[in-house]
Amino acid sequence: MSTVAEFIEVRKSIETLTAKITVFNEHNAVQDSKQHLDEANRQLEVLQAMVANDVQVIAASRLSRQLTGLGVKVASMVAKMPVRKVSAKAKQQKEV
Repeated sequence: MSTVAEFIEVRKSIETLTAKITVFNEHNAVQDSKQHLDEANRQLEVLQAMVANDVQVIAASRLSRQLTGLGVKVASMVAKMPVRKVSAKAKQQKEV
C-alpha cells in the first residue's frame, strides 16, 4: 500500500513533466516532447495504481485527461514533420 506522500511525489513529477512537454511543444521539439510524454504516461500508470480515495481519483483522472490532450498535440506535431529524404548513397549503405 502506498502512502499519500508517495502519491503526491509522483503527481508532482507528472505535473513537472507536463509543464516541460508544453514548453517543448511551443519550441517544436518533437523528440523531447515525445520522450517526456512517454515518461509521464509510465508514471501515470504507477499513480493510478496508488489511488486510494476520491481526491486521488480526481487527481489521477485530471492528469490522464491532460496527458491525453498533450498526446494529441505531440501526435499532430509528428504528423506535420517533413519527411526526411534519404540519398541513394545512404540507401545503399543501409542495404549492405
